[in-house]
Amino acid sequence: MAQKRPSEPKTSSNPAPDSVSSAAVTPYTGPSIRAMFDRIAADYDRFNAWASLGLHHHWRKALLSRVPVGSRVLDIATGTGDVAFLAAHFGHAVVGLDFSERMLAKAREKDTEGIIRWMNGSADRLPFSDRSFECITSAFALRNLRGCLEETFKENFRVLRNGGKVLHMDFGRPNSAISRLGHQMHLNYGIPLIGQWVCGERWPKGYLENTIRDFYEPEEVADLLKRTGFSDVRYEPMSFGAVQIYEGIKKC
Repeated sequence: MAQKRPSEPKTSSNPAPDSVSSAAVTPYTGPSIRAMFDRIAADYDRFNAWASLGLHHHWRKALLSRVPVGSRVLDIATGTGDVAFLAAHFGHAVVGLDFSERMLAKAREKDTEGIIRWMNGSADRLPFSDRSFECITSAFALRNLRGCLEETFKENFRVLRNGGKVLHMDFGRPNSAISRLGHQMHLNYGIPLIGQWVCGERWPKGYLENTIRDFYEPEEVADLLKRTGFSDVRYEPMSFGAVQIYEGIKKC
């Protein structure tokens, strides 16, 4: 059964944070990342299926299994909406937000029953009132937000209700030598070949591989969540550490 769409969110009266995390080291900027996702939007779902070797379904279900029952969910950097659709399937009222209009166009195209409210916006400047959601999710977005990750987590905290939960999932780096070797081979050879095959000249060479290699260690992400106000912060590896799920609670 189709879920009722959540009501139109209000624009926050709080000023958007204007500081930029000093931890940012990647050369990629917001406009260049947006343009990149606009270019590959048509091929995004097919690339994910092949590049993850089909494991993306399992990873997303593991993420969504942690969402409290009957939550109002904000899925940031929603892309073509796979996490948002799964959250709606699990019975949650969902808003999907992304800064790429072409990604959102693909999401709306897939939303034939109109069960999700799709919005254009940036994760570090959320267009919502304080305490609007019970849960915030994202899948494979944190690396793209590295330059504004602290602001993003602060905005997560602001728009969550007391007792609300944040759930982020992104790629990591395996710890064991054997898993690390297989992971490096997939990054160095598998990902570029799949990207070129699926996306052709639109494939952003080196972007995915570099952002995975350069991203924070899980402990650093957890520390940043704590510094921005979250409690009961933890992270859990999947697929031998190739993927990490981060979780935190807003207690006040």
